[in-house]
Amino acid sequence: MTEAGARMHVPPGPPPLSRMHVSMPPLALAGHIAPFRLVGIGMAVLALACAAPCRASDKAPEDPTKIVTKAGLSYADEIAASGSLAVGTKFKFNGRATESGQWSLGASYLFPVTILTFSAGESELDNGVMQTQYSLGGFASLAELGVRSGRWQLFVPFGYQYTRGEQPVTDVEMQDGLPMQASSSGYIGLFVLRPLSPRVSFLARATVMRGTHDYSGTSAYAGLSWHLSARDTVGLRASYVDNSFGQKEKLGISYQHEF
Repeated sequence: MTEAGARMHVPPGPPPLSRMHVSMPPLALAGHIAPFRLVGIGMAVLALACAAPCRASDKAPEDPTKIVTKAGLSYADEIAASGSLAVGTKFKFNGRATESGQWSLGASYLFPVTILTFSAGESELDNGVMQTQYSLGGFASLAELGVRSGRWQLFVPFGYQYTRGEQPVTDVEMQDGLPMQASSSGYIGLFVLRPLSPRVSFLARATVMRGTHDYSGTSAYAGLSWHLSARDTVGLRASYVDNSFGQKEKLGISYQHEF
């Protein structure tokens, strides 16, 4: 082979990375980076929302943030049945119904320091007013927020509530009650839970409400719970409700079983 034939033409290769010039416009570069940043933020938020601080088995039966399947019966002037159906460790459906047709339905989702609940229901006050309520709220655990309270477990109930009432009538030709002015309101309060012994616990709650059209109200209850076993609880509770539509006072006993 001749010297000229041995000299093959080799095309020049790409310049080193250090000498390459990137001419991507800033907006285009941001468009490539932003989706990854959004994905990262979304994953962080999802991880925060799904990281429950403790297991349901570590919580007391009266803990309002407990996600568990349970069923119970209670008596306070009439028999009522209630229960919850847990779906996983962070979501549950709730329901309650009484002999007279009063009811409530809802669902709850557990976050790291609070549980959020949507519910709808209908109840009757002592003056005969039928009260329909829709609410979105929950309970925030002060212990998860760093508040030290010894053996007292403290929770803050909070939320938004829409309330509508119907005044009963005596005219037999009228099938429905007279509508009363509806109101949108916010509420906040305090729920306390304290074990008195390995089998007995004290619990109490007080809530205040303020809303549109001069709507206002307070509610409170207190009682004791006897833990017959790790899954069975008997409770005795006195409750009081007073708002712009009327009042309700009850003394009741209940039984609850966790599955």
